[in-house]
Amino acid sequence: MHYHFIADPMRDTTDKLLGVELIARFTSESLRPLHSDAIITAWSSEQKRHFMLEQIQLVARKRDWFEKNNLFCTLNLIDEMALFAIGDPAITTALHAMPFIALQLSERVLSNTACLNNLLINSLSDGPNALWLGNLGSGSAGAGPLVSGNFDVVKMDRSFFLSQLEKPMFPVLIKNIREYCDCVVVDGVEDARIINDLSKTGIWAVQGNIFPPVAFSEIEALIPADVYH
Repeated sequence: MHYHFIADPMRDTTDKLLGVELIARFTSESLRPLHSDAIITAWSSEQKRHFMLEQIQLVARKRDWFEKNNLFCTLNLIDEMALFAIGDPAITTALHAMPFIALQLSERVLSNTACLNNLLINSLSDGPNALWLGNLGSGSAGAGPLVSGNFDVVKMDRSFFLSQLEKPMFPVLIKNIREYCDCVVVDGVEDARIINDLSKTGIWAVQGNIFPPVAFSEIEALIPADVYH
């Protein structure tokens, strides 16, 4: 089994690059793509910690690019990684030193225990790194995390977004979400013609096949050389 890292861009509705999501792509010996979350969840604590440090070190090598262009980089906190982000000194120190790194906590990671959710969310939101709620609408954690008001950005679950997009009540749905978190990201955009409509609903950023990812090592390609400064 092998993995490599890609940078999946997120842009606003005027096509301006806002940042990227760091994603690990796993493949088997047959090069068949594998579900990364399931693989990582099955790892030992030490494997997860090593993987998280590897991601942080990868981002650190591109720190100058992120800071000069005022861009963010989101890291997905899978399983125990959320605890490492608040309880492992080496990881916490590295994250706090790079506040452009945003921490994305998926609805699927949150337990059904509201007390534990609140403790985790509050601890993460107290740090200098922006806290994102991912996979909103997946049905994994209910509305509790969203209405806590502790998230800087909310990212809708891809399947949920695509199922709601064509419905007349979609603008109302976005309006209701923005009552708790003003910055809403949608994933799954494959047609540039819908971006103007998304802009009217107040969507902050879009992600999808319309903006192809690049190898993280070649992240500079997302901004033309004549724009970089």
